Amino acid sequence: MHAQDPVNRLMTEAVLSVDADEPAGEVLRLFAGYPIHHLPVTRDGVVVGMLSSADVMKLELFLPKGAAPPIEYLNRKMRVEALIRRPVIVVSAHQSVEDAARLMAKHGIHGLPVVDHGGHLLGIITTTDIIHAAISANASGGPAPTVGQTTDFLRRRVGALEEVLRAATRYLSAGQDEHLHAVLLKAIEHAQRVDAPAATEDGGALHTAGRL
Repeated sequence: MHAQDPVNRLMTEAVLSVDADEPAGEVLRLFAGYPIHHLPVTRDGVVVGMLSSADVMKLELFLPKGAAPPIEYLNRKMRVEALIRRPVIVVSAHQSVEDAARLMAKHGIHGLPVVDHGGHLLGIITTTDIIHAAISANASGGPAPTVGQTTDFLRRRVGALEEVLRAATRYLSAGQDEHLHAVLLKAIEHAQRVDAPAATEDGGALHTAGRL
């Protein structure tokens, strides 16, 4: 893989998506029923938003306790459109992989819908796709991240996830205290920003903000 390769060489084309006008409970159903981490939101085939598994985690924390089942409750209360953040960040099929990586790093996200000139959904590219491509290139003779770099990444990743677990436990046991809620969101955001190492041509580590 080269940094200037077009995104359409790495993107996944068979993409599960959800319509913005669907009941919001459909988002929970899709994340629970399929092995996905990112879900593009469309209207008439045009991308209008993007949801991640982290968004779903946050959403579930706000659901009232003892209410109707989450999917049923959300279906009654809102549409998918209410869950998305704007503006949506997208990448065109012919932009470079480097462009996609820079966009994800700049905005702290880990997946981008790939669109045509009219904004219609063509596929999706994630940091995982980029890392896998870099590993494959390394297997063909290119430089790889060192054991120390990989170990450091795993240590930081596990530490960040443990902090999320501690914050979530405190938040739930304290009756959803407002201050602890802020602490929990901060821990989640920190875990999402942990960088994954990938190789560079000179054998050093290129840190790409990776939501794995």
